[in-house]
Amino acid sequence: PTAAWTERCQLKSAIVILASMLAALARLLPYIARVRRSLVLGLACILVATALSLSAPWLLKYVIDGLIAGEDRTRLGLLAAGLVGLALADGAFRYLMRIVLIGASRQVEYDLRQDFFVHLQRLPQSYFQANRTGDLMSRATSDLSAVRMMVGPALMYFSSTALGFVVALSVMFWIDARLTVLALLPLPGVTLGTRYFGRAIHDRFERIQAQLSDMSAIVQEALSGVRVVRAYRQESVQEAVFGEANDEYVRRNDGLIRLQAAFYPLLTLCFGLSGLIVLWFGGRDVMTGRLTLGEFVAFSRYLVLLSWPLIAFGWVINLVQRGVASWKRMLEVLDTPAADVLDCSTPSSP
Repeated sequence: PTAAWTERCQLKSAIVILASMLAALARLLPYIARVRRSLVLGLACILVATALSLSAPWLLKYVIDGLIAGEDRTRLGLLAAGLVGLALADGAFRYLMRIVLIGASRQVEYDLRQDFFVHLQRLPQSYFQANRTGDLMSRATSDLSAVRMMVGPALMYFSSTALGFVVALSVMFWIDARLTVLALLPLPGVTLGTRYFGRAIHDRFERIQAQLSDMSAIVQEALSGVRVVRAYRQESVQEAVFGEANDEYVRRNDGLIRLQAAFYPLLTLCFGLSGLIVLWFGGRDVMTGRLTLGEFVAFSRYLVLLSWPLIAFGWVINLVQRGVASWKRMLEVLDTPAADVLDCSTPSSP
């Protein structure tokens, strides 16, 4: 009963957290709607670029099988030229993809910064007495940048990698379903690792952002009162206070770096084991004639293309978690009721 109760509590907590994240993200939709044309164009570029990159391994299969079969040089030359053309077109569309989507995220950042600053101007004086200026500066700078990364790069890489993952996996199953299942055996470790490390990275990033706000507040207060500090010879005290806050900031970042340092080698280990399985069993299939050499090379290339989406998913999850945490911090300010502003254009009644 205790275990079941604990599991129900954990499930309820997860549902509450998810609902809170979705509610916060819904507040971003009006800003995203303003750049919807750019997002549609960027997603179209992602679709074309992904299709081109996924076509290259299949074309490479025909090149290798053609070399082994001793086909004429003209056909092989055309296939090689096709590979070069695919690479050039893929690069061009990926360039457009980044220009359009990153540009759209910058526009969202611009709109958010404008609205955030305007709202700060309308807050009552008591709010600034209760909240430190450095903390507000941190929310208007580093937190806003984290939100931009969630809207721009996170959306771009998620769309690209999700489409690439589905298509690459489908082609691998079409080439050899048994080999695909064997290659996927080590990859659940990627999912479990992403789930564990993603949550831990999210918690540590929130602590880092809170500490950065404290540091910004200390610097702002010291600079605004520098005359008083020097008049009473409190320089050493201020240096000690800032040094302690700075040390804590470094310690929290070290904890995040250690997590990330363990996360990416875990992914590399899983992909390495998958590649080893493909090399062993796929090589045997080539020697027995179950697979052609071209199919084996194409399968290996699709496995490489499959590994990047799994890595990118972890990175995207981190960006989204950071962005949601930062957006919630900004909403704490944006949801504060503004003070009644007297309209100076209307003469007051006597």
